[in-house]
Amino acid sequence: MDANLPKVAVVLLAFIDQDGRIMLNRRADADSEMWELIGGGVEADETPYDAIRREIEEEVGYKLSDLDDLNLVKVFNFENHKFSAKVHCFTAIYPGKDKFMDSDETFVDDIEMFSLEDANKLVLLPMTRLFLVKANI
Repeated sequence: MDANLPKVAVVLLAFIDQDGRIMLNRRADADSEMWELIGGGVEADETPYDAIRREIEEEVGYKLSDLDDLNLVKVFNFENHKFSAKVHCFTAIYPGKDKFMDSDETFVDDIEMFSLEDANKLVLLPMTRLFLVKANI
């Protein structure tokens, strides 16, 4: 790992439905055909659990509850030319698209469910692809 890169903590969440499919989205604020998981940075005063709850609420307007079965499934390191990240990978039960709202970052129409096999055929953001490999979901 490059000691000169900024170090950040990141959270990602894979909503999983009863058929084992995962939720991916294309960001509304980026001109990209890449698919990704919902997530973002951990702020200085947050735990990873607090951060993923905040990110879900910011990105799709959904407030996670105990019924969503939020689980930390893996923590791994990720590095690119911009930063070095400790990535906290979570899963939760998919509540249904009707529970989500559009935001500056995510349009509900750009959310889809994919089998793991189909997801791996998509153009994915690198951190999302690594999550799918390392988290063994």
